[in-house]
Amino acid sequence: MSIVPDVVPTARLIPAGVQHLVADRETFYRTVLESLAEAVVITDADRRVFYANPLVSEVTGYEPDEMIGRNVIELLLPENHPQKAECESRRPLEKEPTCGEIEVRRKDGRLSWVYLKTTPYRDDAGRIVGTVAAMSSIERQKTLERENEMLQAEVRQEFGNIIGESPALEKVMSQIATVAPTGASVLILGESGTGKELVARAIHDMSARNGRPLVRVNCASVPKELFESEFFGHVRGAFTGAIKDRAGRFELADGGTLFLDEIGEIPLDLQSKLLRVLQEGHFERLGEERTRAVDVRIITATNRDLLAEAKAGRFRLDLYYRLSVFPIELPTLRERAGDIPLLAQHFIKQAARRLGVVRPRLTRLHEHELQAYDWPGNVRELQNVVERAVILARGGRLRFELPQRTALEPAVSRRRLTQASGTAGNAADLETADDAELSLDELVVREREIVTAALRRRNWKIYGTDGASALLSVKPTTLASMMKRLNITRPRF
Repeated sequence: MSIVPDVVPTARLIPAGVQHLVADRETFYRTVLESLAEAVVITDADRRVFYANPLVSEVTGYEPDEMIGRNVIELLLPENHPQKAECESRRPLEKEPTCGEIEVRRKDGRLSWVYLKTTPYRDDAGRIVGTVAAMSSIERQKTLERENEMLQAEVRQEFGNIIGESPALEKVMSQIATVAPTGASVLILGESGTGKELVARAIHDMSARNGRPLVRVNCASVPKELFESEFFGHVRGAFTGAIKDRAGRFELADGGTLFLDEIGEIPLDLQSKLLRVLQEGHFERLGEERTRAVDVRIITATNRDLLAEAKAGRFRLDLYYRLSVFPIELPTLRERAGDIPLLAQHFIKQAARRLGVVRPRLTRLHEHELQAYDWPGNVRELQNVVERAVILARGGRLRFELPQRTALEPAVSRRRLTQASGTAGNAADLETADDAELSLDELVVREREIVTAALRRRNWKIYGTDGASALLSVKPTTLASMMKRLNITRPRF
């Protein structure tokens, strides 16, 4: 089988120095393939190798001749790789180009990370008859990633699974480190999806109570008539359906920490009993006269303005002061846009491992796209969007399906770009780009619009925390280089 395409370049376009090579098409294209900076492997419909360029020896340890005639998946994929089993069941060749990071088994048995791009090729009848695969080693990059992950793991030992480096998040981490050892009551404030439970866990883990349980109650999910039983427990016969004694959450958390999420949902008539146990450390099970003692640290969370609720008579003011000894306000994701790439990379890795798929690559353009969105659902919404993108990528390019907002609450990407440029059409185009592969020119145009919009939003200021470089999460020098490359200049007026 020839590795040469059927079409020969027009003679008048061929430089004089290579005309003698083009006369022999096989020699010409082999010379081109062997000059590439990537390892190239060409296989037939049964995934058997019939061509490999010299660089495969650096990437895989195999000489080209050792690969000829062998099944590339059986040769290079580790034993436990899911695609290996799929290949044995005669999974058909991919119909579209795919790319992503994958771990291969070298000749000496060592595992090595490569960036793999595969492209199917067809015969004259349009049937897919094989695949062209290009591989480049990213083992050095992976080593640096592993070192970075080890450093992050050391930090997460103290701060749980809280990920980010933004000033807003560093302030929260400083507050956690300050209050955790004290035993004081903590009120965590913030929008839904900002990670209130992660903060509660970090406080518990850094306290002297970390050897005892952290018990969580979502107050919004407890029926009103069962609140007292949920908190304090009950004895058999205390109410219809109470067929046996049951300990409440306060007893379960004795010696540890009780995390009350959505504290604003507690009924007003139960708040006095909650205040008593917080002040005195005593309570009674429902239907029982015996008073029990308990030692519990309280951490609460809410997305409501509890002080406003108290002034409106819907929440006890004395309970509010008792709970909010040390308030911690969590920033929204849009207030810590610089953390979005780190979070997205973490969720991509997490989803790829759980789904057993090749981890897709997160590009700088992807990062800008995610940072341009408002994220009303905060980190939880980002995690869902990323996981869906990993599922749909199937080893190919990531495409984030950012939901459209209502007319009363327009998408931030539209708002930012429209406010910046005064051109609603351009913003809409960016939001509603279809799922087709973008050409290089289209990607450049899209990147130019995003960068220009960021500059306009920050009044063409590049440096500083209020500059466009901070908004895009790049170094000012990098942004200056991007402006030069994209031919972006500040308007005179």
